[in-house]
Amino acid sequence: MDNNINKLFIGLDLHKNTSSFCVKNYDGQVLREEQILTDKNQFRGFINSFKGQKMSLVLEPVSQWYTYADFLESLGVEVHLAHPMKVKAIASARIKNDKIDAAILTDLLRTNCLPKAYLAPAPVRNWKEIVRFRASLLNLRTQVKNKIHAILHKHGLKHTFSNLFGKAGTVWLKTLNLPQPFATNLPTWLNLIDYLTVQIKQAEQRVEQLVIEQPAAKLLISISGISYVSALTIMGEIGDIKRFPSAKQLMGYAGLVPSTYSSGDTVRHGRITKTGSKWLRYIMIESAQHQQLCKKKPGFGSYYLKLKQRRGTATATVATARKLLAVVWRLLVDGRPFQATPPHCGKTRPLA
Repeated sequence: MDNNINKLFIGLDLHKNTSSFCVKNYDGQVLREEQILTDKNQFRGFINSFKGQKMSLVLEPVSQWYTYADFLESLGVEVHLAHPMKVKAIASARIKNDKIDAAILTDLLRTNCLPKAYLAPAPVRNWKEIVRFRASLLNLRTQVKNKIHAILHKHGLKHTFSNLFGKAGTVWLKTLNLPQPFATNLPTWLNLIDYLTVQIKQAEQRVEQLVIEQPAAKLLISISGISYVSALTIMGEIGDIKRFPSAKQLMGYAGLVPSTYSSGDTVRHGRITKTGSKWLRYIMIESAQHQQLCKKKPGFGSYYLKLKQRRGTATATVATARKLLAVVWRLLVDGRPFQATPPHCGKTRPLA
């Protein structure tokens, strides 16, 4: 007997102010359709009206989904996360509104045709937020530095410092005799840089502490070019490594595999797909570029440089990123740190 026969299937079209619910039974009969305020008390009342019945609910990953997915799970509802792009491809319609969207989600879930996205557990989502918070601080600091560069440009001022915001460059900036309002603005921008730098360091300390506490993340920093921030970013984007039966599937999730065009007997490969997790792709590309700088601990620097000479920087970077991601997959699956054969002992052999 199908365990889903007595289950209720619920589609939730979640929005900032109001949300639409559609409830159907196993046979597709509409039991209830309602639009209510996006509020936890309202949601509780709606769900409790079906108390005693098994419920399976699907929603799309909009800005508030963390909060409401966790809340609905606490009410005993089985929650699924829809893949927004795949749902759009399957269920595009000329007439579109919240009620129809909720009904479509319900039918996809009920008929077991729902393209699901990964519903990451709370700790994994927290890792993402922590590393992205640090990235936001870095972006803010860069914006402030650009404001200072703009002030210099407006006044035709040039400098010879390799790092304008290093010790000597900062001293020079503070000695500039500028007209108002720039004489007031410049010190304010400099103070803001100092403040953001302190916040960035504190954020990095939190990242380091988390990595030390996570055995899987500690494995990742054994790879050359993988920092604490890189390790936590990778962990946050991958989540459960068991989601990926092979390293190739993980590479596909990172969008690092070449696109394929096939027609008849012709098969042509193009640029990388760039689908999936842009954060994982970014961090693996950055780690690949750092390989040539890793001197103390053998990594993939020689592989990167040889390929760069033959195929160019872009190809070498992507190929090295794929190789690194294969190593990441192997380490997390096997639960053991990275080991590479030192250059004088022969060819480097990664665990992948």
